[in-house]
Amino acid sequence: MNNSNSVLIRTFELCKTYNDKRVKVEALKNINLTIDKGEFIAILGPSGSGKTTLLNCLSAIDNPTKGEIYFNSIPFHNLTEEDRASFRATNMGFVFQFFNLVPVFTVLENVEIPLMILGYKSKESKIKAYEALKEVRLENKADRFPYELSGGEQQRVAIARAIIHSPQVIWADEPTGNLDSENGEIIINLLESIRKEKGTTLVVVTHDINIAKRADRIINIKDGTII
Repeated sequence: MNNSNSVLIRTFELCKTYNDKRVKVEALKNINLTIDKGEFIAILGPSGSGKTTLLNCLSAIDNPTKGEIYFNSIPFHNLTEEDRASFRATNMGFVFQFFNLVPVFTVLENVEIPLMILGYKSKESKIKAYEALKEVRLENKADRFPYELSGGEQQRVAIARAIIHSPQVIWADEPTGNLDSENGEIIINLLESIRKEKGTTLVVVTHDINIAKRADRIINIKDGTII
């Protein structure tokens, strides 16, 4: 049984339903789970299993249709959209399959974005962004633009952006899905290293069993249900 002080996220009977014309799709069905502080969790399942929907609900990107989600005992399911957005910006970092870098921003400016949202002064945000780039070994590319980087380098920039504000959790949705095996290995190693050094909770959505096996715990999901 989890010690209540160690639990970061807890859900009760979480459900997500989409209504597509006359068809009702149950994307998540009565999900009950806990994620501990500092834990490396892999959410594993085939395409269409509901794993990204689960991540979106856990990270307050999307609202469940019913059920409860608590983050450090804060009830996400009762928050307004504005409050959820503010909480995400302060406490969470995100890494996606397709990098989501702003093409007209330099690497440094892309990494600064979370601090801009939080209202940091320009000088402080630039210092912190440069430090984050050093952590992913890309400080020498600070003045480059995304199109000048390889896919692996762009994902490392995305990781620097995700960690710049010292989030409690990093959500990574298929972070290696758009990379070759060599760069995919670099990205997973980097995420694991950051998690160990900072004590950050890491949740990775993947269909790759080899990535999932590296986690502390695997949450297998199929047809919207944990199996």
